[in-house]
Amino acid sequence: MHDTMFHFVYLLGKDDKGWSMYIDYKRSWFLHNDKHTDRTDGGIQVSSVIGVLLDLHHRTLSYFVNGESQGPIAFSNLCGVYFPAVSINRNIQVTLHTGLTPPIETSDSDESAV
Repeated sequence: MHDTMFHFVYLLGKDDKGWSMYIDYKRSWFLHNDKHTDRTDGGIQVSSVIGVLLDLHHRTLSYFVNGESQGPIAFSNLCGVYFPAVSINRNIQVTLHTGLTPPIETSDSDESAV
């Protein structure tokens, strides 16, 4: 008798603990709890830099491409456990760099609303 292993493949952001941006060469969109939102034109090209900003003070998650906000603030009113993610599609390659300086806050941030 041998062990049987089951592997389930879920999209990043399909459940209530995952928040993701899907991006390809011409567009992006956000996915959380199996809901797609904010499809935005403009994807990534060779040498594009994708940034993920998890702001625990304002409880928001934003995504950036080449230092520019990719759509509106992706997710707000976050609480609990966080698994932010980026999914790249269609023959895109990626190099991961961590510890980079975060982007400047967008005008959507409001320090007085604490």
